[in-house]
Amino acid sequence: MQQTDEVSYPQEFRHRIDYYWQAIAFYAVSLLFYALLRGTVIDGTFTIVVNDPIVVLLLILIVGSTVFVLGNAFMRRSIVVDKDSLTFRNRFRERTFTRDAITSISVARETAIKIPQAYRVIKIRLQHRRRPLRIRPSLYEHDSAFMQALLSLKRSLAR
Repeated sequence: MQQTDEVSYPQEFRHRIDYYWQAIAFYAVSLLFYALLRGTVIDGTFTIVVNDPIVVLLLILIVGSTVFVLGNAFMRRSIVVDKDSLTFRNRFRERTFTRDAITSISVARETAIKIPQAYRVIKIRLQHRRRPLRIRPSLYEHDSAFMQALLSLKRSLAR
């Protein structure tokens, strides 16, 4: 049997927000442990010093991360890769670039960071845009399938 690399189109890749939920959990657990260490038990009641700068910092990080996660979940950002187009979609807007508007797709690595797989950057040059679009596949769900779909679109541009 011969294995084929055919991909069903269109493919939608949603923006990944699981990292931020993990950060919120980490900050909350840190706040809990710090509160247990710094809190005092007097007459059977547990008191927490809210004026402590570390408690305030952890609370700001938890609230800020929660707002950021809820904002990203509300926006529902995604990229749809089709045979001859690339669509950037969110809750309010959809922007499609056809194969005619895309001049080139190049895969590069982030130069500041030396991690081989996680920080790849895809640069998409468009005809009527001076600067290229920069996409990090690791920020989207199913990043290896996303890379394969974009490389397939790149191969179709060469034709």
